[in-house]
Amino acid sequence: MSRIRIPLMALALAIGFHVVVSAVTEMTALEHVPFPSDAAKISSPWAGDVPSLSAMLSPFGSELESNHALISALLALEASRKKQTTVQSAQYTNAIGRVRRTLSISPYNPELWLALALLQAQRDPHDPVVFEALKMTYFTAPNDTRLVPVRLDVAGRFDMLADPDIKDLARSDIRLIMTHRPELKPAIVSAFRRASDRGKAFLQEAVQSIDPAFAQTLRG
Repeated sequence: MSRIRIPLMALALAIGFHVVVSAVTEMTALEHVPFPSDAAKISSPWAGDVPSLSAMLSPFGSELESNHALISALLALEASRKKQTTVQSAQYTNAIGRVRRTLSISPYNPELWLALALLQAQRDPHDPVVFEALKMTYFTAPNDTRLVPVRLDVAGRFDMLADPDIKDLARSDIRLIMTHRPELKPAIVSAFRRASDRGKAFLQEAVQSIDPAFAQTLRG
């Protein structure tokens, strides 16, 4: 009996420890933050320090840490937009590192891939990481309309449309908006206004092929 009792006690202790750690982890977790839909006004609802959660200590750890990594990224992007910090600051560098570490554990999170694309694009728009991160955003969530406005903005603003794959993926976003989600047309207008010359030309041509009348309003 003692041979059975000892393993059972060890299992009970392990389960109890896991339950306690999971409860503490969830108590310290921040509320889930959706990815902003306006690339020009990216911000985070959380203004304080973002706790770090260990995915190894809780079955929910990777999901919760993904949310915290996203909040860290949004805070860094907001601070950069408001000129409160630079893309070379410790806050910005730490946000990039945290997102990349979390993606190594949760590689199927499209919001984190988009956050990484944005963070890295503002530091160096020619970095291959930017292109790969944006592609991963499409591959992990091709029809997630929540991400479409920022995806189009990033693709058009940072000249990523030189990449044939990204060009095709961005075109699919435009087709999705024009044929199924017309309420998102303002996202195309916003992306056009912020786009580079290459981005403007692409957006104009892509919309023209579907709705010539709406294409005319882009330059209005």
